[in-house]
Amino acid sequence: MDKTANYLKVNVDNFYKLKELFPNDFENRFEQFSNRQIDIFAIETDEKFIGRMVVNYSNHLLDTETIPYKRVCFSHFILFKDYRNKGYGSKLLEFALEDLIKNGYSEFTVGVEDKNEIAKHIYFKYGFNELIDHGNNPCEYDLYLKR
Repeated sequence: MDKTANYLKVNVDNFYKLKELFPNDFENRFEQFSNRQIDIFAIETDEKFIGRMVVNYSNHLLDTETIPYKRVCFSHFILFKDYRNKGYGSKLLEFALEDLIKNGYSEFTVGVEDKNEIAKHIYFKYGFNELIDHGNNPCEYDLYLKR
């Protein structure tokens, strides 16, 4: 893993660097970010973002995703292919959890497609192991909770 990687909570000044990581819905994400519906945690190396994770503070598809000031929902976790399987994603998840816990959140959810065994393995490792709901838009997935 590259020692120069920087893990951060994105702010309005560096949001524009995410454009490559949101090729189809950058404007929509910026609006959600501006309205404080989401936060974005990212990995930066060599002055560019190589991965990101969205934290939702309001429900989008299932009523069980969030509880105001208590539960948030992780989504849209992406890491450029060349940086996968090197520990960056785990470190980003740990960084986001630490920040959110520090800010008073105690429950975390994530939706995972049943066939995505790699993602399920990672999330189970971090305690997302209580199945609390099932969704099917845009594909079938299970919602897991970490307390």
